[in-house]
Amino acid sequence: EILFRQPESTHLGDCPICFLPLSLDIHRAISQSCCSKWICDGCFVANQKRELEEKKLQAACPFCRHPLPTTMEEVNKNKMKRVEKNDPVAL
Repeated sequence: EILFRQPESTHLGDCPICFLPLSLDIHRAISQSCCSKWICDGCFVANQKRELEEKKLQAACPFCRHPLPTTMEEVNKNKMKRVEKNDPVAL
């Protein structure tokens, strides 16, 4: 039972979609450049599965629905937009 207990919170906070604490392992969460939110792998994969099943949907951020960037240039452009809006997480 102790092994399966979730921590109350981490320094990354909670997933903004499912509200479960984000893992301390950064490979189990994804930072979105469009909204600067950390999304857990479960919510990210569920969103990808939904997009694949509906086939007509463009790949989008599970939180803000902004289209996912396809190049590093787009990622950097999104991050700079967040920096210009004084988003401390984007830094």
